[in-house]
Amino acid sequence: MMYQRFITLAFIIIGGYTQTMAQDYSVSAKKQRINDIKYSGYSIKINGSISEVTDQTYSYLKKKAKLRRKRNYYSVAELKMENIRLDSTVIYLKIDDKSPQTTVWLGVATSGLEQEIINTVDEAIQKELVHIARSYYVHQQELKILEAETAAQVISKNQQSLMDEKVKLTSNLETAEARKIELEGLLESNRLDIEVLKQKIINNKFAQDSVYLDLQKVNKVIEGQKQKLKEID
Repeated sequence: MMYQRFITLAFIIIGGYTQTMAQDYSVSAKKQRINDIKYSGYSIKINGSISEVTDQTYSYLKKKAKLRRKRNYYSVAELKMENIRLDSTVIYLKIDDKSPQTTVWLGVATSGLEQEIINTVDEAIQKELVHIARSYYVHQQELKILEAETAAQVISKNQQSLMDEKVKLTSNLETAEARKIELEGLLESNRLDIEVLKQKIINNKFAQDSVYLDLQKVNKVIEGQKQKLKEID
């Protein structure tokens, strides 16, 4: 029963994997409040739970920057992005649950930066959001593949077990059939022995009766001889 439930789950996983739809990587301009200040930034919607998206976003960014968890946001320092690396400028990260989607937002404090740099940062942030979303979808597909491969291993192991069981059952059947033939032979031999013994018992009874009669005849002869002995003077 447990195996059947696992196989059902495996087909659901594989079915979901084969029906993957094209993902939406649309990025939107959006302002967010960090503490008491509103910052301009960009957001992207990801089709996933906030816990899964948060874990994957953190896993992705920690390889490229220094992250610090704040009360309701993250500060991202020294983020390495395409064509730019911000060493001292802090980028803000917020992740909000917009069930069934999750919104990932990146913004930066642009005060003191030249407009050309701001434009470059804006472009880099938008690309980074797409990379974050893509990393999430890739990770989810990798998990589905791993689950499907695990299911395949279980099915393959069960198949091998059934094949081994078939070999054992076939061997047992052959042994049982050979034993059946042997027992049938013994049974026939036993039946013949019984018939022979029955006949011997009949013959023995006949022989006993014949011997008894012969004995009676001999005893009469003896009695006759004894009587003649008494008659001799």
